[in-house]
Amino acid sequence: MGDQRTYEQVRRNFTDKEMTDMHDALVQRVGEVKDLRSEKTQANASMNAAIKGTEKGVFDLQEKLALGYETVEIEVLAVMDRPTVGTKTIIRVDTGQELRTEIMTAREKQQSFGFEEPK
Repeated sequence: MGDQRTYEQVRRNFTDKEMTDMHDALVQRVGEVKDLRSEKTQANASMNAAIKGTEKGVFDLQEKLALGYETVEIEVLAVMDRPTVGTKTIIRVDTGQELRTEIMTAREKQQSFGFEEPK
């Protein structure tokens, strides 16, 4: 029974070559970690931008559905002195729909006399 094999942890010093090899490996691994972290940051930024863009689309659609309309910029024409003198009618150019009637401003009333504004 006295010849049974046993094992122990003992200290072994690294050689100069082993130390150099481990140093080189560490430098390479640190570079890999840095590159991977940078790629992760870029991927997260790209993904966050994609999520924000998609969310904006979702929220825009939700608002349109909730309101039942949207506002768009279109060309309009102001017809002066219609329906009465001193008023103007705003008309959509694309459909001819009358949008509203407003009181003409003092400047608009002066233009009807043919006066030009001084420059």
